[in-house]
Amino acid sequence: MRDLFSEIFASISHSRTRFLLTGISTAWGIFLLIVLLGVGDGIINGISNAWLNEDDNVVTVEPSKTMYPFSGLPAGRKINIQESDGRSLMEAFPDNISNCVAELDREVIVSYRNKYSETDMAGFYPGYEAVRNNVIIAGRNINDMDIKEKRKVCIVSTNLCKRLFPSDSPEEIVGKVVSIHDVAFKVAGVYRPAKSYNISRTIIAPFTTMKSLYFENDDISKLSIVVEGLDSESANQKFVESMRAHLAGVKQFDPTDKKALTITNTYDLFLYITSLFKTINLFLWIVGLSTLVAGVVGVSNIMLITVRERTRELAVRKAMGASRRSIISLVLLESVMVTLIFGYIGMVLGIGVIKIADLIVSASVDLSKTGVSSSIFLNPEVKLGVMLGATLIMVISGILAGYMPAKKAVSIKLVEALAAND
Repeated sequence: MRDLFSEIFASISHSRTRFLLTGISTAWGIFLLIVLLGVGDGIINGISNAWLNEDDNVVTVEPSKTMYPFSGLPAGRKINIQESDGRSLMEAFPDNISNCVAELDREVIVSYRNKYSETDMAGFYPGYEAVRNNVIIAGRNINDMDIKEKRKVCIVSTNLCKRLFPSDSPEEIVGKVVSIHDVAFKVAGVYRPAKSYNISRTIIAPFTTMKSLYFENDDISKLSIVVEGLDSESANQKFVESMRAHLAGVKQFDPTDKKALTITNTYDLFLYITSLFKTINLFLWIVGLSTLVAGVVGVSNIMLITVRERTRELAVRKAMGASRRSIISLVLLESVMVTLIFGYIGMVLGIGVIKIADLIVSASVDLSKTGVSSSIFLNPEVKLGVMLGATLIMVISGILAGYMPAKKAVSIKLVEALAAND
């Protein structure tokens, strides 16, 4: 084996310039493949950071009015929802609903000293993060004691803080008292929206506090349903229709009446964007592999030239008893080695370019104000699976590039070889 490798390196050294120029095309193909996949990964991460989070597998149900009459009941009848509807849905669909979060909403005017802002206020129980997924950056979140004692505490967003407390840090804001419709609320925590595009200024308060202050019955503003076990748009749509039919039976309205309840299915967007990411990845692989084909063709041509130049040598080997397998192995191994050597050079350069691009973009993004990156290019990386896949591609490419030259090498006859070299 050592002699075989020595012979291969001697052959490569004999035509260094030729192999160098051919190897560059292979290195360029792998380089582009790695850069494309790395940049694609960075763009996908950036889009995911801005648009996709854990709360994307959520279906929301809100009150509305019927469009059709049903069982003697008139059209235009308002259909309200209660917390009990969430429990009913969880019992009806235990495999597809992991959680139901009740929400109370209303518009409010909040003020601090001489600063005012018109915004929304939402009442939740602890655990609402399953549908809001906000990040607490100072203070604390709503807890069970807040619910039990109906405390007048609130969690404010970083976007609202810019209006009410423009010069204070999040830590300094915690503990301050704001007025919401002339009711004093103590700021217990500051959150930032999980999605970078979100400019929400919603104030979050304990569910029981909101109910005691602003609501007179058991109706709620919104029911958010955390969905799981659905991996396609068709399955998702089928689930939503089944859920609507179940609520129609509970609330007494026509199951085909899509106006009776407002059902917003954000999971559709989640599935669509996830599918789009897979398509983008496939496209990048196709483009990168297409570029690599040019390098493979170049290596194949070089190997054909090498076989032609070594016609007499290979014929003599064959005449002296060298097996077809040994000759084929010699040519194929030389082709694979050329492909791997230059392929890994291209891979290392590609990874280096990705790292440099990441450093440049990271240095240009200011996270100090929002605490979350708004860049569309985020944390690019070349995963181990991609590198292993690229290595496998290079080996296969080397074998394919050397197949025709190897086949030609074993077909050489001594008499033809001597005549060709005369």
